[in-house]
Amino acid sequence: MAFDLMVGTGWRVKDQPSMVGTIEFDELPQLSHLLKRQDCFFLHRISNLFEDQQFSVAEIAQALDQLLPLLTRPMPEAERAMLHKLIAVLAFAQSRRQPLFGVAD
Repeated sequence: MAFDLMVGTGWRVKDQPSMVGTIEFDELPQLSHLLKRQDCFFLHRISNLFEDQQFSVAEIAQALDQLLPLLTRPMPEAERAMLHKLIAVLAFAQSRRQPLFGVAD
């Protein structure tokens, strides 16, 4: 089970989104730990790997504002790797000025 993270005008193949990341089921503990560190709407929504999600350009900016401060906090490497993955995906979407889609696979 994976949760694919795509950036573009839509998540369907015809929309030709850019596949920029995946969250695997076994990575849920890292999401949980990050959520304990920062109560963030983005982390809440992507924690449900069984429900598709869509994030607007404004929501992407808000998520980055909430997650970037975590970079300065000490944390285990697995959590830090997840944080880096999420920030990279959000930054890619922000640089493209396009929505982010999380699609249950």
